[in-house]
Amino acid sequence: MIAHTRHGAVEGAADGPVTVFKGVPFAASPVGELRFRPPRPPAPWTGVRPALEYGPAVPQSYDALAEEMLGRGPFPASEESCLNLNVWTPGVDGERRPVMVWIHGGAFLNGSGGDVTYDGARLAARHDVVVVTVNYRVGVLGFLHLADALGEEYAGSGNLGLLDQIAALRWVGENIEAFGGDPGNVTVFGQSAGAMSIVTLLTVPAAEGLFHRAVAQSGSAELVRDPGLAAAVTRELLDLLGVDEPAEQRLREIPVADLISAEEALCSAMRARGDGVGLPFTPVVDGVVLPARPLDAIRGGAVPAVPLLLGANREEGRLFLLTPQPPVPDEAALTALFADSCADGVEALETFRSLDPGASPAELVATLIGTRLFVAPTDRLAEAYAALTPDVWRYLFAWRSRARDGVLGACHSMELPFVFDNLDQPGVRLFTGPNPPQTLADNMGEAWAAFARHGRMPADWPRYDADSRWTRVFDTADTTERDPFGPLRRLDVGAESGVRSGAGSGAQFSTRSGARSGAGSGAGSGAGSGAG
Repeated sequence: MIAHTRHGAVEGAADGPVTVFKGVPFAASPVGELRFRPPRPPAPWTGVRPALEYGPAVPQSYDALAEEMLGRGPFPASEESCLNLNVWTPGVDGERRPVMVWIHGGAFLNGSGGDVTYDGARLAARHDVVVVTVNYRVGVLGFLHLADALGEEYAGSGNLGLLDQIAALRWVGENIEAFGGDPGNVTVFGQSAGAMSIVTLLTVPAAEGLFHRAVAQSGSAELVRDPGLAAAVTRELLDLLGVDEPAEQRLREIPVADLISAEEALCSAMRARGDGVGLPFTPVVDGVVLPARPLDAIRGGAVPAVPLLLGANREEGRLFLLTPQPPVPDEAALTALFADSCADGVEALETFRSLDPGASPAELVATLIGTRLFVAPTDRLAEAYAALTPDVWRYLFAWRSRARDGVLGACHSMELPFVFDNLDQPGVRLFTGPNPPQTLADNMGEAWAAFARHGRMPADWPRYDADSRWTRVFDTADTTERDPFGPLRRLDVGAESGVRSGAGSGAQFSTRSGARSGAGSGAGSGAGSGAG
């Protein structure tokens, strides 16, 4: 099947009842003079361009956690042709269907819109929507702040990944009607770093009007850097590269493999010293692309009132028990860790134990990591956004994986194969365990698609507000509860720490190997990685 974009015709292929177009370029190759520069439109082509294979992802750090989760190796990558997207459509037929644009996670370090977990065929076919997945620049190529090193001409370089996402959304607005989609009804949805990107885009002037609803799965409005901290990260990376006097030509010529090696060394160094959450690259409040910290902008009412669906998983932090050396603190270190992360560390530790009486010390640390990075920030975001508009709905994913003797529980990323109805994709059962409930995938896909279609939820899912805090709980049977996070909110866990000044848990403890690690660094090894 052929679709005609503004840049040229593309040929897709049947995928069951839908047609899929893979690897469609939405921007020019970001190489040579365009490395570390904002995306530009792709060059037009003549004839019909095959769109039958996933395009490459951006070159990126190896994601060991993704391989441990799903048994998958690295994604094919190429700096020259990484800015591409995929479209699943029920028909190139003149219809105007709701459009759902997925922004993948990966700790701002890795990931791909071509991950089979995000295959959009079933979501598109079952709910008569058009699904788009996007590749964008991550890590050193997408979030390296170079304004201090190279001047104001590079003032937006710390947010190139966001600018890529905006370019993809512009492509959708200009071209999606040719694929059976409605450019006036675009929903962005994403998870972890993808959700954080979406919440940030809500506050970026250049993104205004490009989407009409937003879904944030396990995200926050707080994980951003100020320019000073971003410049320090840049200086450390340049030192690792052996670049004393940075210059445009020099940075353009460094082999991409060397950039990625330096990025990996930087991540290791940050984790070793417990620096922030161990994530070197996040969006930068540069005053050019991103005017203010997203949570501050939302609280100030300086954002469009786009309907928002947001939530988190009940046991987010248990994913990090898959890391090669999960933290195993003794009682003194555990007490110190909670004291460093909560207003009242003793009360917090007692509360966490009461909520999960059989939890081991490592599992308590995992719960603290998940609460600090995802649950508590989601709570603050929900409250702030509900003060801006009544069109806010909140969910909690509570279904517990049966894999690995149940140690993963309802961990970070566990909802992904259910949202996309991809329970049978390769590797997924390693993560979910055998026989994951199809009804849960049915319910989540239906809810997400209904929100995309109408911008609201049915009457039995009340809007979220700071008084009732109604939350839809997704499990083997769906329920609606009032304030399921109440006990944790009162603990004031990691209040708005972000990474504005390297804030993260300073408390450290011994792992099985005897190395030193902090709560933030343990999270940084996989927050949003791979499938997240």
